Amino acid sequence: MSINKAKFGCLDNGKEVELYTITNKNGASVSLMTLGGGIQSIKVPDKNGVLGDVVLGFDEPKHYANPDLGYQGLLVGRFANRIRDGKFTVDGVEYNTPKNQGTWTLHGGGRFSFSIWNVKETTDNSVTFEFFSPDMEDGFGGNFTMTVKYTFTDNNTLRLDYTVLSDKKTVANPTNHTYFNLSCKGDSTIENHLLQINADKFTETDENQLPTGELGDVKGTMMDFTHLHKIGDKIDEPFRAIIDGIGYDNNYCLYNKEIGKMAQAAILIDEESKRKLEVWTDLPGIQLYCGGWLSKEGTQGKKDSPVTFRRGVALETQFYPNSLNIPQFPFKYVEPNEEFKTTTEFRFSLAE
Repeated sequence: MSINKAKFGCLDNGKEVELYTITNKNGASVSLMTLGGGIQSIKVPDKNGVLGDVVLGFDEPKHYANPDLGYQGLLVGRFANRIRDGKFTVDGVEYNTPKNQGTWTLHGGGRFSFSIWNVKETTDNSVTFEFFSPDMEDGFGGNFTMTVKYTFTDNNTLRLDYTVLSDKKTVANPTNHTYFNLSCKGDSTIENHLLQINADKFTETDENQLPTGELGDVKGTMMDFTHLHKIGDKIDEPFRAIIDGIGYDNNYCLYNKEIGKMAQAAILIDEESKRKLEVWTDLPGIQLYCGGWLSKEGTQGKKDSPVTFRRGVALETQFYPNSLNIPQFPFKYVEPNEEFKTTTEFRFSLAE
């Protein structure tokens, strides 16, 4: 194993972004950037042993800092996904957060994703990023530190260990917003990939895709990924939880609801290359998002891989959206001066 540090480039404000690349004994690699503590590339082999980059993204860091381009590869905090009306209550105290999309908060307002993270530690096979947010920044309580340790193994597993520490009881829902396309072909969408999600229910949503508090059954609907099938099979089928023309952008309620216990959440396969991704998590939900809000005209991505409509799929491990406002949803608060931890693994291999 080895790690290499390089300058990635500069943002429009002049801040420098560094890139750390971990390479394992087989030549597979992961590149991580200080901007948003994000994943810039993951290169893993196909059935013929040819390495390909399975992550959408850009050759210039400035594009990552544009929220309209979809939070490509970035870490998300303090609270991923949506908070209804940009407010919540902890022990009788109301907190008000940025309404950065419509009337709600999306991805905590974006600060964690679009800031430069500190590199706390590196080893031959890991990089640990750290970000501090002071009490009441963006309306969230507590002097709040989040660290994320990325570890890349010789068997092509990328492990993300999140640790949160706060001096006040508060909320956290960290995730990573990488978009995967296992074909590594610039002209392919995600619709031909096979997907399985280990969930029999999803969170019902209103016209703004904000959870209503009810859970829906996937069985017999276009939401059913309990067995492997192509993402595109029913992506444009009319359904109450889908916005017309957008496709999947929905939270699935995983079979395993025991917070802190690792379980397989999803499987993604590209049949031609035979690349396979398994997502494992100790959180109760996963957001399936297929890039339906990205521009159809597209944005120039890495080399010949544009960032555009349905070019990649994000599989975001999480607490359910707006769970901090819905008592029946599984959730765990960050207690004062007690570490809150969660882990996600992206396990790459070849399909049979």
